[in-house]
Amino acid sequence: MMDKKKLYISLAILCTLSAMSTPADAKMTKEAHALYQQACAYEYKSDYNTAIKIIQQALDLNGEDAMLYTKIAGLYSDIGEYEKSLSAYKKAVKLRPNDAFIYISMGNILQTIGDYENAYNAFKQAQTIYPEYKYNYLNIANVEYFRKNYKNATEYYNAFLSAYPEHMEASENLANVYILSNQFDKACEMYSNIYKKYPSAFTEFEKYGIALFETKQYQAAAEILEKALDANENSELINAKLALTYQNMGENEKALKSFERTFMLNPNLTALKFDYANLLGNMGKSEEAIEQYKAYLISFPDDANAYRNLGLVYKNLGNNDLALFNFEKSYSKDSSNLETKKELALSYHKKKDYVNALKFYNFALKTEPENTDLLANKALTLHAMNNYVAAIELYKEILTQQPNERIEQNLTAASIAYGYNLYDKEDFGQAILYFEDAIDLSPREASAHFGYAMANAKMGCTDIALASYEKAAMLAPGNIEYATALNNFREQYKNQISESVKEEEIASEETNSKNDLSIITPIATEAVSTYDTLIQKGDDYYRQQKYNEAIDSYTKAVIFTPTDKVTMLKIANIYKLLGNNTKALSFYDKIIELDKNCTDAYFNKGLVFANQKNYSEAIICFEKVIELSPENPYAYYSLALTYELQDNSKKALEYYYLYIGLESDEKMLEIVNKKIKQLEANKD
Repeated sequence: MMDKKKLYISLAILCTLSAMSTPADAKMTKEAHALYQQACAYEYKSDYNTAIKIIQQALDLNGEDAMLYTKIAGLYSDIGEYEKSLSAYKKAVKLRPNDAFIYISMGNILQTIGDYENAYNAFKQAQTIYPEYKYNYLNIANVEYFRKNYKNATEYYNAFLSAYPEHMEASENLANVYILSNQFDKACEMYSNIYKKYPSAFTEFEKYGIALFETKQYQAAAEILEKALDANENSELINAKLALTYQNMGENEKALKSFERTFMLNPNLTALKFDYANLLGNMGKSEEAIEQYKAYLISFPDDANAYRNLGLVYKNLGNNDLALFNFEKSYSKDSSNLETKKELALSYHKKKDYVNALKFYNFALKTEPENTDLLANKALTLHAMNNYVAAIELYKEILTQQPNERIEQNLTAASIAYGYNLYDKEDFGQAILYFEDAIDLSPREASAHFGYAMANAKMGCTDIALASYEKAAMLAPGNIEYATALNNFREQYKNQISESVKEEEIASEETNSKNDLSIITPIATEAVSTYDTLIQKGDDYYRQQKYNEAIDSYTKAVIFTPTDKVTMLKIANIYKLLGNNTKALSFYDKIIELDKNCTDAYFNKGLVFANQKNYSEAIICFEKVIELSPENPYAYYSLALTYELQDNSKKALEYYYLYIGLESDEKMLEIVNKKIKQLEANKD
């Protein structure tokens, strides 16, 4: 820091005196002048008190002399009597209002006592009187520095240095102003030039090191700060900055020693514990890092970064629950941080909370829509939620951006899984297509060939099925399931060929006899025929909007098959359409009794409750659908809409965001995005 008394009074006044001498007042008497000369002699011997007494005698003889007042003002300044000095200068300036020196001297006194506003005015008055006197720029620059008017200070320091380029103190002061105004590049340039010019006299190693640190010139900063530490080894600031410099250089052991030294000097530097904890975490000292983060958070409980970094330490320890807890705390403090969203998504994913994982992947992707890692993890989440179609589309989208072996493997796995899913639903044709995609991606994936074989067998493509069973068994020779399936299919294949030969032989015989098919006709043939007729009639009536007749036909059909959920669902939906909610709910409940996992029944039941404004029951139904079928986008949409009708914007937004992660219909996405914008605006 600048020494105001030493630098700005003694230096400035001495320089001023040498630059502009003030002649004796023409009005001064001989006796007064003699006393003046005598006082100067005592001043030269630093006997200021005697000099003051003598000047006071001269003033008693010659009270209207500006030079005498100026002299006694300077003497009072030398002994620290600044108020008396200022009073004398004010008397002098009244007698000599155009004397720039007096204003400069007054300015120095005012600056010393902290009256920067009046000091500035005094220096500016001197500049007005004597604009050619460039040394006054230094006075103005210094007082502007103390007033924190760094822009003006910079201008005046530069103006002064253009006249006196070798002035070291002014150069150092300007460099310090650059630091205070966050112009660290300029500060580095100034300090570098000063150090080169005056290497033996240079002392501002601490500030130079800080400027280098702030410009990320860590190697140079370390060298300069080490010199600063040699001069002042017990400086908390230098030790702390050196610790941070080493940390940024990756010199962890040196950083650790500097942090320890800093905390030994001052254990209460709580703010520094955040960086210390970061270092400990990076060094694998997890327990110590946790301790430091916790100590830091006691004083700074709203620091989102500290919670996130603490979560990362727990994550590295394999404690996903505590990691997730701290990531959630971080998000509650700052919901805009992208890295926190990513960590939350990964933690929920690891916990198999796929709904929340998907939500945070979507949040993160709003900021980085082309981040392939985020897209891949979102696809994995959709995959885990059995939303194979969305997962497959996303994997393919990623692969259009760049080839990626891991994504190809995931796409293969999703295609196989969806193929088996379609197979279980007896959609064998579609299953074949997805198994084919998987085989194209990974020709040596045995499970793809096995699924392809099963689906082709169901479609009657026996030759393809046999070849695929053989391929699966060959690729996975130790798989008992594949080997058994191959042997069984071979037997069926042989029997099928044998039966085919027999049928050809029988067909070739000429006979007039007729097969009596009645002997193998099931007893319930008439009932089945009636049932099919009733269903057909019901469907026809429904298309004709003859809803009562449709209900009558469907109801009669159910008599033949009391467990027919599909027909019961048709009846319930017609009652819902007609507004007969009681009847509709009754049939939905019957269906649920037959099948606890019937998502259609729960979904439509939720719609009935929503229409009745029984939102709590509607929410229960829609949540059940999501539990049974997490990939069902309409359940998320209906749940969001219900919460919106309840004026629960937070929950509505949560489920709308989940919905857009599952929906592919552009029109629906446009509608929902408008809803989201409106809800977000109302929330703010």
